[in-house]
Amino acid sequence: MQSRQRSLEAFLTYKMHRLMKQHDRRMGARYTELSGLSLSEGRALVTIGSAGSLSIQELARRANLDKSQASRGAEGLVQRGLVARVPDEHDGRAVRVTLTPAGKIAYKHAFAEARAYYEGLFSCLSEDEHDTFERLLDKLLVQSERLG
Repeated sequence: MQSRQRSLEAFLTYKMHRLMKQHDRRMGARYTELSGLSLSEGRALVTIGSAGSLSIQELARRANLDKSQASRGAEGLVQRGLVARVPDEHDGRAVRVTLTPAGKIAYKHAFAEARAYYEGLFSCLSEDEHDTFERLLDKLLVQSERLG
C-alpha cells in the first residue's frame, strides 16, 4: 500500500489518538462530575467491575493504564471504600483488588455513563459500518502486536 499521508494529521493512527484523547477528556470529566473520580479511578472501577478480582498488573493491562496509574487508581478507590484488597488465593504474597458493595453500585453508574457515551459516539455509524470498523480495529490490534 502506497502511503497517502502528506501530514501527521492525515495518519489514521493520529486520528485514532485524537479520538481517544477526546474520549478520555470527556469520560474523565463525567467520572469527576458524577462521583469525584479521576479518569484513572473511573477506568479502574469499570475494569474491576467488568472483570472481577484483578492484580494491579492485570488491571493496568485491561484498563490500558501504566502500572503506576493503575496502582494510584486502585489506591484512590480503596480510600473511597469502593475497592478492597484481598489476598491472591494462588500466590500468598500477591494482592488482588475487588469491588466492595459500594463499589458495585458506583460501577453500575460509571458503566452506564460509559455505555451512554459509547452509544452516542457510534450513533453516526450504521450497524454494518460499526461491525466493519470493529473488525478492522481488531485486525490492526493483531498487526500491532505482531510488529511489537
